[in-house]
Amino acid sequence: MFATSALSVRTNPDFSDLERFCFFVGYARSGHTLVGTLLNAHPEMVVSHELDAVSYVRHSFRRSQLFSLILQRDQQFGSMGRNWSGYHYEVPDQFQGHFERLRVIGDKRARSSVLQIAKQPALLDKVRRTAKVPISVIHVTRNPFDNIATEARRHNMSLTQATEWYEQICKAVRVVRPLCDPAELVDVRYETFAAEPGPSLAELCGFLGVEASASYLEACAGIVWPSTNRTRDAVQWTTEERSGVERLIERYDVLHSYTFDQ
Repeated sequence: MFATSALSVRTNPDFSDLERFCFFVGYARSGHTLVGTLLNAHPEMVVSHELDAVSYVRHSFRRSQLFSLILQRDQQFGSMGRNWSGYHYEVPDQFQGHFERLRVIGDKRARSSVLQIAKQPALLDKVRRTAKVPISVIHVTRNPFDNIATEARRHNMSLTQATEWYEQICKAVRVVRPLCDPAELVDVRYETFAAEPGPSLAELCGFLGVEASASYLEACAGIVWPSTNRTRDAVQWTTEERSGVERLIERYDVLHSYTFDQ
């Protein structure tokens, strides 16, 4: 076992221990940053924040270039204090910014990734060829009413406009999911993850092929709020606006368990 910094690996890249490349697909404001951050705190993983790795694959970056950029992006996010959208994502006494053995590498930029692959489905095979290791695709869902309310507030849209925007991602997810082999894709329900971060994170680590120590799980669970923010309660919904989201939920199987009052 050895410790090394991402800085030294950027100077002399060695990705010979890599076993898996992971990336996220899905919806903005769904908790991807938290999930990616906790994975990145693992001693055998580096999951960068918002590099947009799929875009680099689309532009034909080589494997070593892509993975080196992931390590650089992680260092950059660390230099920013791991702060994002008003939240602090530092996991005390864990492995953000360094690792012991790099077995899993990846990036968190869910919306961009799924939209690009849906537009060019052959891009997923290009990701596989570039990575040269098995891929793992993480799909995080959150209550659509919260996603839509947050986007409406942040981007000064009506709830109807935000619902239409959200459905574009739903359509892309519906295209991309069948392109993945069952062993390549995992669904993570954010509400469950936040309520039970230890068991949920252990299960996700198992999907990625790494073990999760008790100390790692405890440290990660310590930065997770036990309940999710119900942004839907901070806006006024008309009957038609609520019905529009309910119709959307009915159209997409992965959302069927969500309701406004959940």
